[in-house]
Amino acid sequence: MEKLGIIAGAGELPVLLARAAVAHDRKPVVIQITKSDSQRFAGIADELHTYGVGQIQKIAQTLLDSGVKETVIIGKVERNILLRPFQIDATTIRILVQNRRKKPSAIVNAALTYLESAGLTILTQDRYLHHLLPQPGVLTARQPTANQCADIELGIDTARRMANMDIGQTVVIKNHIVLAIEAIEGTDATIQRGGNLGKKGVVVAKAAADHHDFRVDVPTVGMQTLEVLHQVKAGVLAVEARRTFVMDVDAFIKKAEEYKIAIVAVE
Repeated sequence: MEKLGIIAGAGELPVLLARAAVAHDRKPVVIQITKSDSQRFAGIADELHTYGVGQIQKIAQTLLDSGVKETVIIGKVERNILLRPFQIDATTIRILVQNRRKKPSAIVNAALTYLESAGLTILTQDRYLHHLLPQPGVLTARQPTANQCADIELGIDTARRMANMDIGQTVVIKNHIVLAIEAIEGTDATIQRGGNLGKKGVVVAKAAADHHDFRVDVPTVGMQTLEVLHQVKAGVLAVEARRTFVMDVDAFIKKAEEYKIAIVAVE
């Protein structure tokens, strides 16, 4: 069986990928770069190593020494890690210094370039997870109103513009008024902020940049985000079809129906 490297952040996605890799006759070699429970890979990973997110040289060498040629980077790593001290090696220091006045995406791209130059092919996150990507349409029986459809259109367009500027991917809207735009605080905090301003019935839209790099991120929604939507009494969640992971989709849609939230996948 050919090996597949998985550079794993937090959350369920790395585990789902490891299981999917096994189903496709690949042996997962996992490099865990967060403080998540390593037991989540028990019985799945062929090898498991733990390094800090800033130890890029060790990560690359370990994968190569294990016979890995293709690697997926997946799982949550908070962007604000760049604002606090963390363990780094000489290669990471060089990348940070060379890109110190650039956006976080430039740092990520430089890290990808290093991994590729070391001999690793970086696959997109959806390589073995296509079943998590929704097709276009309203996923719930509950339909958005005409006014909400207009807010969805504005929200997705605004979210794409913000993503193109490397700011964030989530926008909260009501009655064609933009209430909140995601920055470094993350999706859930943005929804809470916009929901507190707009009250019941806000529309939440999430979208990626036009030239989004799906090797390092696929916009993702799951039960945690749905609970936040419920807390603020949101009316609609709009995501991009074929460009967004929807976790545990059957349970997600069932719970959205219970919460009276329309889920829309936009082309």
